[in-house]
Amino acid sequence: MTEPRSAPRRGAFLRNLRRFHAWVGLTGASLGLLFGVTGFLMSHRAVMKIEAGQVEAHKVQIELEQVPATIEALANALSAKFGVPLSRMRWRVQAPKAARFGGQQVTAAPQWTVTVGGHAHFARATYLPGNRTVDLERSDANLIEALERMHKAEAGQAGLILLTDCFAGALVFLAVSGTLLWTRLAGPRLLALGLASAGLLALVLVASRAW
Repeated sequence: MTEPRSAPRRGAFLRNLRRFHAWVGLTGASLGLLFGVTGFLMSHRAVMKIEAGQVEAHKVQIELEQVPATIEALANALSAKFGVPLSRMRWRVQAPKAARFGGQQVTAAPQWTVTVGGHAHFARATYLPGNRTVDLERSDANLIEALERMHKAEAGQAGLILLTDCFAGALVFLAVSGTLLWTRLAGPRLLALGLASAGLLALVLVASRAW
C-alpha cells in the first residue's frame, strides 16, 4: 500500500511545530523563572517571614509658583519642574466627603493626587486645592520589591505590558502546540481531547453559576 499524500505534509508540520514549541519554551523560560520566583515570594512571605522587598521613602514639601486651577495644571507644573514626561503621570481627584472629628460632623477637603509610576522608583504628589505648597513623596524600591512590582504590573508601562502579553501568548501557544504534539494529529486522540475539553468547560460553567 502506498503512503497517503497527507502523511509527509503532516510529518513536516509536526517537525516544524516541535521546533517552534522548543524555541518558544526556551525564550519564555527566563520570564517564567522571574514570575515564578516573585510569585513564590509574594505567596509565602507572611508564612516564611520573608522580608526581601523593601521601599525607602523620602518626603518633601515644595512651593508652587502659582496656584493651579485644575489638576491638569498641577500635573503640567510638576512635569515642567522635574522634567518628567506627562505621559508617565496619572492623576486623580478625591472629592470632598463627610467625616467625623471630635464628635462633630465635618467635611474633609478635596484632594488632588498625581503619581509617577515605575518599578524601582516611583513618586506621588498630594495637593489640597488653593494651597501654595504641594507634598511630594519619592519611593525607592530594592531589587526584590522592583521585581514584585513588575510581577503585578503596578507601573503600567507599555513596554512591560507588551512583554507580559507576549509571555501570556507564549503560554497559550505552548499549551496548544503541546496538545497537538501529544495527539500527533491523530483523529481519535483529537476527538477524545475535544470531548474532554468540552466536558471540562461545561463543568466550569455550571460550577461558576452555582457559586
